Amino acid sequence: MLIELNYVFFSLLLVIYGAWRYFKRKEKHMLYLTLSFTFLALSAIIKMLTLPILVYINVKVLRLLELTSLGLFACFTIFTMIALRRISAKTSNS
Repeated sequence: MLIELNYVFFSLLLVIYGAWRYFKRKEKHMLYLTLSFTFLALSAIIKMLTLPILVYINVKVLRLLELTSLGLFACFTIFTMIALRRISAKTSNS
């Protein structure tokens, strides 16, 4: 539980920094990084909330929550790859 809470706090700090940086400089790759860390925070929140209510929920609901968390983590990975590709393209052009 402590590890998921760590992921949530770290991701939310990165979301705030990315959003601030995007609105300050209008850098497109910071928008993608902000979205990716939003997906990571949501994935960690869902995983963190399923642990305490594990006994009370149905197995099908638990599997659905796990699939949702995995899907959000996949979105995090995809958006991070897009952002890093844009960052590397921007650095190679400079």
